[in-house]
Amino acid sequence: MAETLFVELKRYVRFGVADEERLRALEPAVAPHFAAIAEAFYARLAEHEEARRVFSGPAQIERLKGSLCEWMQLLFTGPWDEAYFEKRARIGRIHVKIGLPQRYMFSAMNLIRIALQRIAQQTFSADPVAEHETVWAIAKIVDLELAIMLETYREAFVAEVQSLERLERGQLEHRLAISEARYEEIVEKGSSLVTTFDEDLSILLFNSRAEELTGLERGQVLGRSWLEVFVPEEDRARVRGLCAAALGRERAKDGVPYEGRLPRVGGDRRVRWHFTTLPSGAGPVLCAIGLDVTEERELARRTQRAERLASLGTMAAGLAHEIRNPLNAASLQLQVVQRRLGRDGGPDVTGAREAARLVSSEMTRLAGLVEEFLQFARPQPLRIQRVDLHAAAGELCRLERPAAQAAGVALALAEGPSVYAQLDDERIRQVMLNLIRNGIEATGQGGRVSLRVFRGDDAARLEVEDDGPGLPMADAPIFEPFFTTKASGTGLGLSIVHRIVSDHGGRIEVDSRPGRTVFSVVLPAG
Repeated sequence: MAETLFVELKRYVRFGVADEERLRALEPAVAPHFAAIAEAFYARLAEHEEARRVFSGPAQIERLKGSLCEWMQLLFTGPWDEAYFEKRARIGRIHVKIGLPQRYMFSAMNLIRIALQRIAQQTFSADPVAEHETVWAIAKIVDLELAIMLETYREAFVAEVQSLERLERGQLEHRLAISEARYEEIVEKGSSLVTTFDEDLSILLFNSRAEELTGLERGQVLGRSWLEVFVPEEDRARVRGLCAAALGRERAKDGVPYEGRLPRVGGDRRVRWHFTTLPSGAGPVLCAIGLDVTEERELARRTQRAERLASLGTMAAGLAHEIRNPLNAASLQLQVVQRRLGRDGGPDVTGAREAARLVSSEMTRLAGLVEEFLQFARPQPLRIQRVDLHAAAGELCRLERPAAQAAGVALALAEGPSVYAQLDDERIRQVMLNLIRNGIEATGQGGRVSLRVFRGDDAARLEVEDDGPGLPMADAPIFEPFFTTKASGTGLGLSIVHRIVSDHGGRIEVDSRPGRTVFSVVLPAG
């Protein structure tokens, strides 16, 4: 069993049974002096303003004098056990409670020590050995009393420190909770990409939105170059200059933030970045805040396209009106010429007939162009119904397969379940037909065109893939009117496809490289 604090203190000062006997032997001689010692004790305390302030008045001091006499009585009679220790500790706690400074404890206890030892010397003056041992016993017990008093002060000090620590910890935890909540709300739940990096451009912070758009987890990118993760190689020199300007090392060339695509991300995601510096004791820290502007740019393109189409529609209506009548008249006259040439003979009859045939063919092609142009410029209202997109694709594949075989192209539809969507059946069939024929023309002899229809992300998806050479340019404006890569194309086929898909509230995307081109049409599910 471990010894108690009081037992340890007695062992340390060597307070034993012999000391207890010496104190009890002195008690009859010292007891009559307790009242005088108490008077001197409180008289000395009264000389000091700070000590005086802890007492409420004379009545309290008189009570305390009586308590001090009782304290000295126990000092000489014991027993010096754990109950003794607890009584002394309670007295010390009272001194702490009333706010008596520690220094007065030492000086006042020294007064008691001197008074008691003087009485011991007078009492045992004839017996030097008894005098010496009694004086030492008084010294030991008074030291024990001081140690107990100091322990109570230490307990109070520790309790106060712990209380302050708890209070400070609570305040820090509260402030930390607020900071974390703000961080979570601003950095992690925000719609912006928030990143920080040091002057070597090594990533320090990478928020959830950055993870979402890049497809990379923060553990994969921390410590990597910010430029490598977020900036295409061709833009890195410029962005490095913007970072240096934000650090104050170079003059900013303009106030325009950097906007560019995210490398190694599916599709064409574009982000507009703003750079600033953050205070840090460990060196400069740059903060880059990015806003995904992909939809904004797409909306701007659609708006511009709509404006162009509106102008084009007005022009087309007038153009068609002006061209249709001459075409009709010319066609009628050519028919007359053909009939007359068919009746009359002559040396140039065969050549005239061939020329008339060619003119008629070109007039027919021109009329078809006008009709296609009108169809693009003035689309008819949609007649929406629930359509099985997979079944419609199957029918078109069966109809176009002979033409594909004649061109040496394999045409196939991947097997799958029915996929229903809210569509204008005739218009969507036109979309599929244009994409299938484009694929057949692009691949040529020995090529392959594949169709897939499936459901994904609450939308119906149609994919038309060919293994042709791909688009000549990665950013070719293939959906713009009159853009074509064919020698005899009108440049309106894909524009009409895009217009029909947009009218359905869908979108069309293209992914092209040599040997693989995929047109993906996304439509509202039914």
